Amino acid sequence: MRKITPFIRTLLMGAGILLVLPGCFKDKITQSYTIITPVYTLKTTVLANLNGSPSQPIDSIGRIYIKDQFIYLNEPDKGIHIIDNSNPAQPVQVAFLNVPGNREMAVKGNTLYADMYRDLLAIDISDPHHINVTGTSHDIFMDRYDGIGGYTSVNNGMITDSNVMLTSYIRKDTVLKTTAPKSLYPGGIYYYAPSPGYNALSSSSSGGSNSGNGLAGSMAKLVLLNNYMYTLSEPHSLAILNVTNAPKPVFMSTFMAGFDLETIYPFNDKLFLGSQEGVYIYDVSNPGNPTKLSTFTHGRACDPVVADGNYAYVTLHSGTYCGGASNELDVLNVQDLLNPTLAASYPMTSPQGLCKDNNLLFVCDGSAGIKLYDATNPAALKLLSHIDITSAADLIASNQRLLVIANGKLYQYDYSNTQNIRLISTFSAK
Repeated sequence: MRKITPFIRTLLMGAGILLVLPGCFKDKITQSYTIITPVYTLKTTVLANLNGSPSQPIDSIGRIYIKDQFIYLNEPDKGIHIIDNSNPAQPVQVAFLNVPGNREMAVKGNTLYADMYRDLLAIDISDPHHINVTGTSHDIFMDRYDGIGGYTSVNNGMITDSNVMLTSYIRKDTVLKTTAPKSLYPGGIYYYAPSPGYNALSSSSSGGSNSGNGLAGSMAKLVLLNNYMYTLSEPHSLAILNVTNAPKPVFMSTFMAGFDLETIYPFNDKLFLGSQEGVYIYDVSNPGNPTKLSTFTHGRACDPVVADGNYAYVTLHSGTYCGGASNELDVLNVQDLLNPTLAASYPMTSPQGLCKDNNLLFVCDGSAGIKLYDATNPAALKLLSHIDITSAADLIASNQRLLVIANGKLYQYDYSNTQNIRLISTFSAK
């Protein structure tokens, strides 16, 4: 028998490797794709069809706002659901305002203010079933994207017509067979997050309150203070509008107000701006010309804030785009508005929205539920009770009734007995 020489053995081993490699590293798999195509509509058509169906289901809830017997729920980028809460045990949806790009809202008298991408609409809601736009302020929200300047697809070119706006997306599912490096991506999942205005592919493999106006939650970026509106034009700027004539808001100015701004809370003649770096305090006794009083800096984190005059309450949470690792409730002594100081800090799980009613402080704390504190002594808060509801994002407390946004639903509680907080109703149009 002929012996295999070392040279022949090396050739055979090399051939074996070449035969084995393709089988180890590549395999035929089925790839499911969703093609997302933006839909554009004439602005005139959008404005003529703001009255949506009162039975419009709620897929998600962003901001919450209350005025008189009505609750206003924002569905991000879709519009505003108007709820008649005359009977809190049985809230009834009475209208839906189809406002593309909407995320913020406020109400003064019979005028509802709502952002529509970059523009601010003033809407007469004296009859919520037959509303009409009484005023439009253009380019107030400079960081909002309405699809103009985006590509409809690779072949169709760029949208440059300012008379149209992004209103929805068409999703089309398709399945392709492809070769994927199985050993490098075992059971791999592929995902591409689309930017609004572009065709995109996603795939997975198989095989504060003031008189005359309503109440906003702590996550609000648009607030009313008497006859003025203050809103975040973009993450560093504050825009001011005069709403003395409520149906016809008048833009006044925009100015650099801080860095990475996220929320606004009005109290008396002061504005507390929550940012990813800290809290900015402004005096608005001259409403059209805010004066910066001070800044309190904390570690980087997402940061809503509420205040009661002597103290401000700030929640910091980690695990988001804001960065940072803090999960805590900070209490700031703001009796000297020129020199705010940290009065106390309390560890939390993952806090978000918060609100205060006299000496009661409510805090949304992620999986730990909603915590209710006695804030008579802010430097030594006392935990009174806890509501077992997870993922609460924001809330408003008024007249011993607590409204909570969580898990795409609106919950209402009676807290007249702080030791026995009672669920009144749960509302969802789904």
